[in-house]
Amino acid sequence: MKAATHSQAMFFLARAGRQVRNKGLQKALAKARPLFVGKRVKGIASLAGDGLDFAELRSACEAIRRRVVDDLDVWLEIFEARARATGAEVLWARDGEEICSHVLDIARRNGVTKVVKSKSMLSEEARLNEALSAAGIRPVETDLGEYIVQLAGEAPSHIIAPAVHKSMAEVEALFAAHHGRPCQERTSADIPLMAREARAVLRQHFLSAEMGISGANFLIAESGSAALVTNEGNGRMVTTLPRVHVVITGIEKIVPTLDDFATLMRLLPRSATGQGISNYVSLLTGTRGAGESEGPEKTFFILVDNGRAALAGSDFSDMLRCIRCGACMNHCPVYFSLGGHAYGWVYPGPMGSVLTPLYTGIENALDLPHASTGCNQCAAVCPVNIPLPRLMHRLREIQNQRHLQPWRERLALRAWAWLAGRPALYRWVSGRAARYLRWLADDSGRIRVFGLAPGWSDGRDLTAPPGRTFHELYAARKRV
Repeated sequence: MKAATHSQAMFFLARAGRQVRNKGLQKALAKARPLFVGKRVKGIASLAGDGLDFAELRSACEAIRRRVVDDLDVWLEIFEARARATGAEVLWARDGEEICSHVLDIARRNGVTKVVKSKSMLSEEARLNEALSAAGIRPVETDLGEYIVQLAGEAPSHIIAPAVHKSMAEVEALFAAHHGRPCQERTSADIPLMAREARAVLRQHFLSAEMGISGANFLIAESGSAALVTNEGNGRMVTTLPRVHVVITGIEKIVPTLDDFATLMRLLPRSATGQGISNYVSLLTGTRGAGESEGPEKTFFILVDNGRAALAGSDFSDMLRCIRCGACMNHCPVYFSLGGHAYGWVYPGPMGSVLTPLYTGIENALDLPHASTGCNQCAAVCPVNIPLPRLMHRLREIQNQRHLQPWRERLALRAWAWLAGRPALYRWVSGRAARYLRWLADDSGRIRVFGLAPGWSDGRDLTAPPGRTFHELYAARKRV
């Protein structure tokens, strides 16, 4: 069953054009990228101090995730049995609509009027906040980045840093408007004060909410536990203070054992934020026991398909290994030229360029498989070795097989194929094209307007070729 059709990915090109021209966004992205990249470099380098090799560790993490994907149904049944044995209730959801139905039913049965939420991309897939609000239940995002974008009425633009696109001035304006105070001039020295202000506001919600909703980085099959990895204490508050805790996560998040979880944790935080270990690592098992002072009275796991089961055994089963670290987008030149909102759905960057067409329908995201330079940085840094460029290429093949590209593009490709099958004619045409492109260049050697296809040069200049083909240049070199 396809994911809900609230995706805006079909408007990728138009949204990308707006984002490229957004000077504030471009400034924020330029500041963020070197921080992500630099921290990961240091984090991976620190493995050597622990006597670990990145390549070997990545192979081990890939093997763990492959083991799960190859027998996904078996591990899900084991997890369900172990989770139920701890007192938790396990529910299954085919899509976002069923997620919302389960959550609203739990809320009604438990008299819930307010929900505090830790970061959950599955709740974004389901548009759960809208469903809760429509039912008269107030959802409050408590991850600081998620809280900021909720105040702004926006979706997250990054799965690790949801508000990475926001400037400090924009955050200050949001806090002033929603916290009922005058707007002030802020500098980086005021960041702790602003965080403290958000903490004070959110503390009241933690204490008064009847339900907490979280995602899970992993589900541990052998213990029936949810593993939650965060850098903010909100995750602990959401999962222990309210009397009802609901975990919403994808069926692919299973790992077999606690030892496997420990292995994956060697690379997850290093790939995401460069840390050797996140500030908070929580293993959440069952409900509050007799004599215990914290923990929920009721725990529910909602295990979600929403397109995932269809990937098992397909050409795209590699995507089920994804551990949502964000490394692929942190190193992607396309993502850091556009930001996350250009992609039009929950998952941006290279992972989104594959997942969005698969989950929402390739006909609803035709441009995303092409949103790549082919540089392979995303695959090079993936901690579970997902071949993202190859998967994007496969999606393009499917588009071609289903005749989903514009007719002009299909006609151009047929013409090129016909020409490439006639080497002599191809050499003659390519020679004329090289000279034509050289003729288009100005005195600086740049092509400002790209002749027969001016759209190519709307946003950038092109370096002119030398006026001769590779064959001509190579032949001339051999004669020297």
